Amino acid sequence: MPDLKQMMQYEDYNKFAEDYCEEIVERIKKILERRGISQGTLAAKSGLGQSTVSKFLAGDTRVSLIHIAKICMALEIDPGEILSLENSGERKESSNELLETWENDMLICDPSHPAFKGYMRDFEVYFNSTISSENKILHGKLSFQPSGNGRYCSAKLVLNTGKKTIDGTPIQKSYRGKMIISLSMSACYCVLTEMEIGEICFIVFNHMFLFNEELACRMACVATVSSGGNKRPTMHRLLLSRKELDMENPESDDCKFVKGQLLLNTSDILIEKSSYEKMKEEEADFTERSEIRDLLDEFERYWERLDVYRIDEAKLRNANCELEEKIRLISLLRKYSMSERYNKISTKTDEHIYNYLESKYF
Repeated sequence: MPDLKQMMQYEDYNKFAEDYCEEIVERIKKILERRGISQGTLAAKSGLGQSTVSKFLAGDTRVSLIHIAKICMALEIDPGEILSLENSGERKESSNELLETWENDMLICDPSHPAFKGYMRDFEVYFNSTISSENKILHGKLSFQPSGNGRYCSAKLVLNTGKKTIDGTPIQKSYRGKMIISLSMSACYCVLTEMEIGEICFIVFNHMFLFNEELACRMACVATVSSGGNKRPTMHRLLLSRKELDMENPESDDCKFVKGQLLLNTSDILIEKSSYEKMKEEEADFTERSEIRDLLDEFERYWERLDVYRIDEAKLRNANCELEEKIRLISLLRKYSMSERYNKISTKTDEHIYNYLESKYF
């Protein structure tokens, strides 16, 4: 499609009109294809007859302003989106149009798509405080709903910070954003913003098709910024649950289970001997049960006994040595340490969480 300057160079204005009408029809067809809207649905929403829409999209009927107005209202789009004289492949996208450019056969934005079935509801969320000095689990509610115009999946997170104002009112943070599903990566991507404090966070969790049921629970990865004084980037785990869990009582099974699952665990369990002995002493009511004692005996029979050195990096940084040498030594120790390169939420993690919650709540 030519731009305005090229249009003025047309010698045959009838040819220009034909090309322009064809371009408008192609733009409408692309929108319908991108959103998965049939001709019948468009006819019903626009109030145009089925045959009129069919002829219009086939190019057998001339474009009219009435057709354009009704179709734009049905699709909830600005008429300029399809009437512009600029090349449709080179037009600049507004912030509202950007989401649509992501959507294709693999990236799904439309909440009416079967991929979103089972996700459109409220979830309780739990994750560790991002302040290193706080040993508590934060609780909030994450909601997924179709947007007002039905074109994307709206996400809203209301987080209880655990703090209160001077007059005793609980302090909450409210995030809003969108969720997009990637079929090729089997992942749900959620982008959330808190406009008042200028924060953006990203939540990612495994996707699966849910045809006849709702999502029960998922463990997610979160990338955000610490709410502590230093405001440092942080990555942690977040639990989504269809049911609210008993996290008020630190001795409840729910609280103990969730705290363990929210740690950045791998399939290997590394535990210091002193911590192991402390666990057996403090949790004696559980660990002294005959069947649990047998499991612990089995655990102790096959565990690998390792001599592990533990040192606070800060003590090395304060040592009396050249800075360059200290940095080199710390880097070497980190290189050969037991720290994992990444933390992956495995299928076993989701299965373990589901089995626990299913036995108690579902």
